[in-house]
Amino acid sequence: MSLEEIKKRFVQEIKLRAFDDRYVDKDEEKEILQIAVADNISVDSARSALRQVCEANDYVVEGMLDEKAREMLEQFADDGEVDKKEFEDTVAMIKRAAKGRLSDSKIAKKVKAVMVDNEWKPRQGMFKGGSWFKDI
Repeated sequence: MSLEEIKKRFVQEIKLRAFDDRYVDKDEEKEILQIAVADNISVDSARSALRQVCEANDYVVEGMLDEKAREMLEQFADDGEVDKKEFEDTVAMIKRAAKGRLSDSKIAKKVKAVMVDNEWKPRQGMFKGGSWFKDI
């Protein structure tokens, strides 16, 4: 298979997985990357091409949403904690980036998962009445 044929197949694989919902979840991203590696394309090149194709076709990539959430939360969690407003700001940013492909509750759960994975703690309010993080 020529390089041009490999590129064409790769683009088609991406479009096939994002066709119905214009969203590439982590499992689909992994499948796409595995196909690329099987065709002797490096993971980094495949990931870059995946993002370019998705951007050009207005597809959303779940891995990119997670990266954006992690980057934003990392700035907020300089003391190891994220307060409710910072969390909500991150959710709002991911909501815009998701372009309506995910529900608000899924976005909040995704941001919560990023916090848990990075061991960032929720900062409770002044009156300690909020169980805002547990309620997500």
